[in-house]
Amino acid sequence: MYVSMTGFGISRIEREWGTISLELSSVNHRYQEIYARFPRELASWEPWFHQKLRSLFRRGKVQARVEITWASSAQTASFSKEVLAAYYRELSGMCEELGLERDIPLGALLGLPGVIDAQERSWLSMDGDTEELLLSLLSSGAESWQKMRVTEGGHLKKAIDEHLLQLERLAGEISVKWEIARDAAFASMKERVKKALDSLSAAPDDSRFAQEAVFIADRWDVTEEIARLASHTAKFREAGESPEPSGRKLDFLVQEMNRELNTLNSKIADAGVRWLVVEAKTALERIREQIQNLE
Repeated sequence: MYVSMTGFGISRIEREWGTISLELSSVNHRYQEIYARFPRELASWEPWFHQKLRSLFRRGKVQARVEITWASSAQTASFSKEVLAAYYRELSGMCEELGLERDIPLGALLGLPGVIDAQERSWLSMDGDTEELLLSLLSSGAESWQKMRVTEGGHLKKAIDEHLLQLERLAGEISVKWEIARDAAFASMKERVKKALDSLSAAPDDSRFAQEAVFIADRWDVTEEIARLASHTAKFREAGESPEPSGRKLDFLVQEMNRELNTLNSKIADAGVRWLVVEAKTALERIREQIQNLE
């Protein structure tokens, strides 16, 4: 299954005391990483949230942000007479020392730190079942996040399939043209050997030539590499149809296909066939680039 590591999801639950919201975003990463930001009222629930979220994906970097917006009815304000009086005494003393009038407006003091403290009610008193609330919030957010990841994975699959078809076509051309090039190379080698022996007035030893030809053919033969390349391509398609995210498996198969192409390139001397191998490696590299985005 093609599931992108890039995605975004959001969920929101409204209650009488206000609104709690969750934003999930993810990007590519080799391993599984989670970064979460929670309000202080829910700080103790962060490890629980990590555990639940970790079970929803295999690799990638996920950022989760939970926020609470309190309704006005859920907020109270405390007025500190002691702090106000302390400010007033301090300012009055300064006015007396500097010879200034003691006309200190009350409104000027209310904005000073500690005079009025807006306090939110206790979270425990606002919602009885925190776990049920967070489960509902995470379920809804993860659903939209996962939906986007699957959609992006579908786009990646389309691009990968196009490059995979090109790779299969090139592998077929390599197989056909290599056999032609191989036969031509053997015929050319036999002709060169015959001319060399004729120039030396020596008789060709057919059995000896046959032994050398077999030895060279073994070094030139790429039948196994072409067969393994076809097998890896078939496995690649099979892995992509699996119901589980298959990014790691596809990445491994790309490495194996690249190894076969490198061996082909080292064995084949024909310039035309080697150029086909270069084009096949280019198509494979484009596949590699795309699967780096898959979970």
